[in-house]
Amino acid sequence: MIRFFFLISLVALVFSTRVANGQTMIEGRVLDAETKQPVGNVNVMLTHSASGSTTGVNGKFSLKSTFSDDSLKLTAIGYYPEVIGIRSNGQLLDLGDIFLRNQFIALEEVNIISSYANDRITPVSISTIPQRRIEEQLGDQPFPDIIKLVPGVYSTRTGGGSGDAEVNIRGFQQENIGLLLNGVPISSVENGLIYWNNWTGLADVARSVQVQRGLGASNVALNSVGGTINIITKTTEAEKGGFVDFSTSSYGNSKFSLGLSTGLLENGYAVNFLGSRTQGDGYVDATYVDAWAYFLSVSKSINSRHKLVLTALGAPERHGQRNLKLSQDEIDQYGLKFNKDWGSYNGQINNASENFYHKPWITLNHYWDISPKLFLATSLYISPGSGGGKWSDAYGWGTPSIFQYRNPSGQIDWDAIYENNATHQDTAFLANGESVTGFSKNVQTHFLASHTWNGLLSRLEYKANDHLKYTAGIHLRQFRSTLQQKVIDLLGGDFYIDDYSWSLAGPAGRDEIKTVGDIIKVHNGAINPSGTLFGQVDYEREKLNAFLSGSFTGTWYQRWDKYNYIDDIYSDVIGKVGFDLKTGVNYHLSDAHHLYANAGYFSRAPYYKYVFGNFTNVPSKDISNEKIKAAEAGYGYSANGTRARINFYYTVWEDKSFLSNEYIQLENNTQTRALVTGLNALHTGLEAELEHQLTDFLKLGGMLSVGDWQWKNDVTGVLFNDNNVAVDTVQVYADGLYVGGAPQFQAGLYGNLTILRKFSLTANWVYYDRHYSSFDPALRTNPDDRNQAFSIPAYSILDVHFSYPFNLMDQPARFGVSCFNAFGSNHIIRGEDGTDHSLETFSGFWGFGRTFSFSLRINFR
Repeated sequence: MIRFFFLISLVALVFSTRVANGQTMIEGRVLDAETKQPVGNVNVMLTHSASGSTTGVNGKFSLKSTFSDDSLKLTAIGYYPEVIGIRSNGQLLDLGDIFLRNQFIALEEVNIISSYANDRITPVSISTIPQRRIEEQLGDQPFPDIIKLVPGVYSTRTGGGSGDAEVNIRGFQQENIGLLLNGVPISSVENGLIYWNNWTGLADVARSVQVQRGLGASNVALNSVGGTINIITKTTEAEKGGFVDFSTSSYGNSKFSLGLSTGLLENGYAVNFLGSRTQGDGYVDATYVDAWAYFLSVSKSINSRHKLVLTALGAPERHGQRNLKLSQDEIDQYGLKFNKDWGSYNGQINNASENFYHKPWITLNHYWDISPKLFLATSLYISPGSGGGKWSDAYGWGTPSIFQYRNPSGQIDWDAIYENNATHQDTAFLANGESVTGFSKNVQTHFLASHTWNGLLSRLEYKANDHLKYTAGIHLRQFRSTLQQKVIDLLGGDFYIDDYSWSLAGPAGRDEIKTVGDIIKVHNGAINPSGTLFGQVDYEREKLNAFLSGSFTGTWYQRWDKYNYIDDIYSDVIGKVGFDLKTGVNYHLSDAHHLYANAGYFSRAPYYKYVFGNFTNVPSKDISNEKIKAAEAGYGYSANGTRARINFYYTVWEDKSFLSNEYIQLENNTQTRALVTGLNALHTGLEAELEHQLTDFLKLGGMLSVGDWQWKNDVTGVLFNDNNVAVDTVQVYADGLYVGGAPQFQAGLYGNLTILRKFSLTANWVYYDRHYSSFDPALRTNPDDRNQAFSIPAYSILDVHFSYPFNLMDQPARFGVSCFNAFGSNHIIRGEDGTDHSLETFSGFWGFGRTFSFSLRINFR
């Protein structure tokens, strides 16, 4: 009997132990080891019991253990697995923060060569957008829209074509913002502009986007007056696997993506590939898109000191555009989707504004750990771009452009153009005395722009001791371009006439009869190499981080022109130098509080387009370097789930140049382009950010930007007609005008709610005010007219995103829905001031109405 009771007691004890152990709850939070941000959708598995869970968007998980000793394995796409031994205690076991390391080869080396800044160490205003937010919130928007919650940033779609976008930072336009791809400048060499449609594939391959407002920390981004957008792509993943992704919008644009990774092979190689296909009709009429994108990364670990990474990406695409600005009357009559850049002929869309381009970007990076203190990173890159857009031409003075032929629906009346070209009885006289009839008065053309662009960026880093680091480097860049205008459609006539009346050389014996494939009006190009030497000293103590950096750049300019010149087609070579000097200090008052300040001076050599601003081989007179003096001070707080930032900036800008109506067709003969030089401006402002993890499941945040941006002097401007011939020189009265193109007041709120530890609901709301339209220099010639440009009405936008991670056939997957402009706001996003500075004479672009995006992503191993 005693043995029986002893046996029963032993079984009960074992059973009770198992029950107690089964009631042990294990909790923890998973963070990225590099960014310290939560990692969602991590698979968390107990080895013995085979029970598991996944982390929510806040990185947290909880599950029960039925064994006293067990192992917890955490796995996620893009991270090394982590195994933690645990011992159940029959109660709550809180593992705290668990850090996962990125599973990308040469990640640290990539960050060094790409000038990746640390928020609490580098003394500049920094905002970093992680990969997860890009995947879940971008949808069919242009890539820069992912940064529109950064204070001081204004990103819009412009006309509405796929990938067509424009970004302002602190009131500075795109040509004064540095766009970097893994630390290498990719803004246009000739004009500093950013053509986002060339980079549509970046959304699929971006590991993060870092916005450095103000002068920034990059040594090679000399056009970073307003700020720097540094896009860091994925490197090569060390674990094999991949994903498939399908997304579609409520207006029919859809994209399919496929990603594959071999993982790190035994021979030291690793290969990562991504490809995507985008098609659709577009939200705006006739803004169809037909695009591909590809990304290939091949890495080789030669030995412990040497790594090679070859990366190639590109996005060949074709899409319809809307370049002609609209009036309020046209919006009222035809609606938000109206586009007057197109019409139909024989039942087919014929768009007068269309873009097609392919700009591959190929880099070979070499990382060399010379010694524990010395590191060399070198990037060799090449980018052969080709493509262009649809254009048009009209014969003779006073001939209406194609945009002046309109049908009752407001579109281009191609039937009338064909009819006029085929039936008019006009006679033209050629330079050789011959008279001809049957020619086209209007033709469609392609404006073609191709280039070869290659360079070398090398950065040497020496750590003298624990406190002092020296960096020195060189950036060499070669750039050559070709511009041509080619006839593609005679629109009903037998031939076209280019009488060379706009050519400096005249006909010069050249054939004036042109047909499909012939070049007219434009045949020139640029040769624009540059070289930059840069250096930086970084000092670090327990509470103090400081840097001093400088660069010296030499730039050479040469223009060739086969249309205006016959024998000697090359200009003289013009050389200019520029430099910058920047310094900053970051002081930690405590682990939570820090103060920072930075200041800098730029002397920036002008862009090529200003050096040859007359559209001939004769350089512009009195073109000076732009001078930028900037200072900034800020405060940051990070503790207890709260992150707060506030900063004040002050930027003086002297001798600025700009060209109005650049790279768009003028609608009629009364319009002009204006080249303005010597403008001065003052940009000051306050920016603030606040984010707080209110509970385990709710994060709230907000941002504020208040600016005061004004032009500070009157200048002269040169007016050009649509054939790029100077027609007048005028006095431009700009002193006291507010800088247009971006709102000077911006406020935003956002929140993220995790439901049942899996569902994620995010809402982003932004309000814009004090937004002035851009002024046309040709309309600012009256000294008595000092009225401000038309003030665009204030508006707000609410975007809502829903994400649900789940397992599909034991593979992690995610379903997402986004609603953009959820309130259906009807608002103006950009535009140009009119003659009386009112809405009646204003022309511009309105934003999209309410739209949706749906996505499904499946990862596999």
